[in-house]
Amino acid sequence: MKILTVDDDDSFVELIERSLSASDNHEIVTALSGAEAINILRKDETAFDCLLFDIQMPELDGISLCRHVRTDPRYATTPVIMLTAMSQRHYLDNAFAAGASDYLNKPFDFQDLREKLRSWQRTDIAHYKPAGGVDAFGQPVARTITSSDIDLAAHLESLDLPRLVEYLAFENFVLKRAQQTSKRFCVGALKISNFEQLQDELSGAELIRVISAYGRLLSVGMRKLDAMFSYRGRGIFLIACPGFARLLNARLQRALAQAAGQLDHADAAAQARVHHVLGVPFRVKTPDDAIFALYEAVKSVESLNIAKSLDKVPARQLGNLYFNDELAHLEARGYRALFKDDIRSSDGNWPPAKMLMPKG
Repeated sequence: MKILTVDDDDSFVELIERSLSASDNHEIVTALSGAEAINILRKDETAFDCLLFDIQMPELDGISLCRHVRTDPRYATTPVIMLTAMSQRHYLDNAFAAGASDYLNKPFDFQDLREKLRSWQRTDIAHYKPAGGVDAFGQPVARTITSSDIDLAAHLESLDLPRLVEYLAFENFVLKRAQQTSKRFCVGALKISNFEQLQDELSGAELIRVISAYGRLLSVGMRKLDAMFSYRGRGIFLIACPGFARLLNARLQRALAQAAGQLDHADAAAQARVHHVLGVPFRVKTPDDAIFALYEAVKSVESLNIAKSLDKVPARQLGNLYFNDELAHLEARGYRALFKDDIRSSDGNWPPAKMLMPKG
């Protein structure tokens, strides 16, 4: 990968350059300030594959730099990983809200950084899989996330809605937020129950108009809840929120009712065509169960949506619309996290020696 590393600590960027270029043959370009980074990004003809930003830098901090970079079409979806000593919740929230893809606290070991870089090279998320596959018995099955849904997700992300986070970045946010165990934290799911009907009845432009208006409604509601949200596909939004799980749905309904009054007339009329169902929220206690909590949230909202639709569509057909791909992805990622933790606990030599850096 071609990687830009930005940090005002010259010893840190030198260490990153030596480690990553030697271990994985990455091409590393370094900058000691946000202004220098912007100049490099503007002049370099070949786009970077990944960006590594410190948060605390003079003049232009890493969060502002990330927000600026996301306005460049070349870097709208490029992975941006924050490498910082800042662990307070507001730094974490603001970084992901600005468009960060991942977040790694100093001190860290290089194996963690290498794993994150490799994860962004893989394409094992359902949004980016090919249009076909096989089931457990080798029988061909159609992918359940269509190109039009990918376009819809990309459009929502292009609206720069406050509190909306790209999906894989959202998973990383939930994992990172789960490490702050001193505060209660939960996840839930909301599904547009008439999503397929809207797809059938509306043109592509009309569907985007309606879902965009609904996205703006959710964005206003998330600000009221101090929550983050992400569009997962097929009408499903996932929500990460501080507080008690048992109160999330009631708080969300109130927030959305209040948010509706703040939309302009056109958005209010468009989003009114949307009907939704709320799944059962789940408390996230530790990083180990963070992805499984998302798994349960998706499973819950799909099951409830199926139950409400039994009089119209056979349950088997509804369950196959989306269920299996999404749950398989979340379950696989959850088990990968548990497997890595098991290795760390059983092998005294894992992880490698920590990289101790005095500055954020």
